[in-house]
Amino acid sequence: MPMIHPSAFVSPQAKVHESAVIGPWCLVDAGAEIAEGVILESRVHVYGGVSVGKNTHVYDGAILGGPPQDLKYAGEPTRLEIGENCTIREYCTLNRGTVQGGGCTRVADHVLVMAYSHIAHDCDIRTGVVIANSCQLGGHVRIGEYATIGGVTAIQQRNQVGAYAFVGGTHKVDRDVPPCTKASGNPIRYGALNLHALRLHPEDFSEERVQNLQRAYRELYRSGRPVVEVIEELKKGPEPLFQAFFDEHWGGTLVRP
Repeated sequence: MPMIHPSAFVSPQAKVHESAVIGPWCLVDAGAEIAEGVILESRVHVYGGVSVGKNTHVYDGAILGGPPQDLKYAGEPTRLEIGENCTIREYCTLNRGTVQGGGCTRVADHVLVMAYSHIAHDCDIRTGVVIANSCQLGGHVRIGEYATIGGVTAIQQRNQVGAYAFVGGTHKVDRDVPPCTKASGNPIRYGALNLHALRLHPEDFSEERVQNLQRAYRELYRSGRPVVEVIEELKKGPEPLFQAFFDEHWGGTLVRP
């Protein structure tokens, strides 16, 4: 049997693995799925329609799968999916998706969400992302793998931060931040290639690939050519990160130097 504190309430219609730990005053609603090795510390509320992947650790006061804060939401059954080996710190709020946004908010494996952060409906948070304290993500935001978001940063709905990118703290992100870059300032601006992140993944980023990325951003930001023209070339080029970034989710905005 799972280790369930006497003060916790776990619905008989919830699926809870026998190795899970459900701490004091937690609520696990009908339709929730708690996988192997999950720890819910205390006062965690897991709504129905939420799946929590194995070995994920959720700290005090987090609310997983609350209804989307969207006026279009009319009570439809939607989901929040949290991957394996994630850490969700104190008082974070992660909402379910909406029908209009595909019906699911997704958090992939090995994601760290620090205290007091909010992930809104239909967000897509990829593997290895770090979201620092008190970040606020609007609906439909996409964060690429191994990106890092500095504390007290707000990302406007439908914007995205590319894979391996870094966004500084206390910023407003109202434009897309392309992959492998650093962005900061008010208004948010492109700074440079995020070499620190690339060097943490040498198996994926050879020196040649890094040089190609540097050339691509010089062409995009320094050549004087129309940005739209360069983006079309990048979309058709060999770099998969550009192909993934400039897809149907891309809203047409981009941080500038």
